[in-house]
Amino acid sequence: MNQAETTSDHYTLLLISQPSMSVSALMTCLEKETHSAVELVPPHEIAAKLTARSGLVLIDLNAFDDTATDQLKQTLAPFAEQHVFALLNAHDLSAKELASWPFIKGVFKKEDEVHHLCHGIEKMFSGEYWLPRHKMAALIHYYQQHHQQTIDEQAVVLTNREQQILHHLVTGASNQDIANALAVSEHTVKSHLYNVFKKINVKNRVQAVFWAKNNASLIGFTGQEGPVDNDEVNG
Repeated sequence: MNQAETTSDHYTLLLISQPSMSVSALMTCLEKETHSAVELVPPHEIAAKLTARSGLVLIDLNAFDDTATDQLKQTLAPFAEQHVFALLNAHDLSAKELASWPFIKGVFKKEDEVHHLCHGIEKMFSGEYWLPRHKMAALIHYYQQHHQQTIDEQAVVLTNREQQILHHLVTGASNQDIANALAVSEHTVKSHLYNVFKKINVKNRVQAVFWAKNNASLIGFTGQEGPVDNDEVNG
């Protein structure tokens, strides 16, 4: 599981970017809004900084060209379990582009205001995703088209509780929604999801939903998704 450091009113925030006046201004706004220190991580210090501590890492895509971005993905991949990652200043990424960042939990566009960014940060620290609903749907479709795989049902053994949680996940429920429905703590839900992800060999929530839809018999899923009311995906 991601081990981002957080207390009730403090987050460890790391911003991967190049020093500039605009970046300094953003850091000042984030510190004011989140009441936390924000540490700038220049590209050449990524390995050292991310090894030293855990937290939520904002990746400023403005600081990288296409070649550098490809290298950055390889550099960050080993830290996927230690940190929560989000893309900052992203353009309208395609499903293929999003799928190339399997460890990303949030995406913020260039036009997003600071209060929107801070709200998303809070959601991600509570274990939720921060992606537009249409992007989540596009990702699932992409996996359906490009990542078909044969599943040996005998090799995957999910407990009744894990099946219940995965079923709720497919309907679009957040971690808190699942916890309320099953009368357990949100921490328990996160632990079960972590175990499920390991058992079915997926890296993130979108891949888990895709897997579940293609193996509905294992969780008793009928294929009917719940209503979508929010613009952002939580949980």
